[in-house]
Amino acid sequence: MRLRAGVVAATVAAALGLGGCGSATDTTPSDDADDPYRPTGTPSATVAMGEGPAAYSEVEGSGFTISAPGEFQQQRTTSRNGEPMLVLETPSRVTAVPQRVVVIRDTAPRAPATQQSFALETLKSSSGTSREVHRTSVPGLVDELPPAILVSWRERRAGAGASTVEVTYWQLFQQVGDDLILNVVALAPTAEFETSEVSRILRTFVPDTDG
Repeated sequence: MRLRAGVVAATVAAALGLGGCGSATDTTPSDDADDPYRPTGTPSATVAMGEGPAAYSEVEGSGFTISAPGEFQQQRTTSRNGEPMLVLETPSRVTAVPQRVVVIRDTAPRAPATQQSFALETLKSSSGTSREVHRTSVPGLVDELPPAILVSWRERRAGAGASTVEVTYWQLFQQVGDDLILNVVALAPTAEFETSEVSRILRTFVPDTDG
């Protein structure tokens, strides 16, 4: 099966530039326990889903809820596929790269989340510009849905002037149904990713079972 991995990058591009999103292949979505594309690694405690701190406020989106602290501004916009997109953002120490969490709806997936995440992992591992690429299953907070899949990686982006800055990305793929995948992308400059709130915000994500 030929996976057109480059198409998956459109979701990341949407998170960066607040544009459209895309899918990976032209196969029929399916997501059973025997799926060879499902990751087998065990997630670490640092990526476990759960409720946010008491200081977080719940934000309702289209087909999901997520929680964030007050310093993250909310922007509700529309991606190029016509679906609503939620952006949570606060400035970082690098003007060109804010701390950002984006939730993107893929309502016409041409491949299941397992294949899309595999395509993204393949793309980043072979790009020559990314490092520390990892993919793992992450049990979610909704028992009725399959585990989500998290792909994380680091790569350099343009900063101020001719400078570059390393950015850490987490992208969570949640299969809600054959006709819906919810993508949550969290990013921040690597130097402040661990002390930022973006990964904790992502881990509060709860999809609605009916999308």
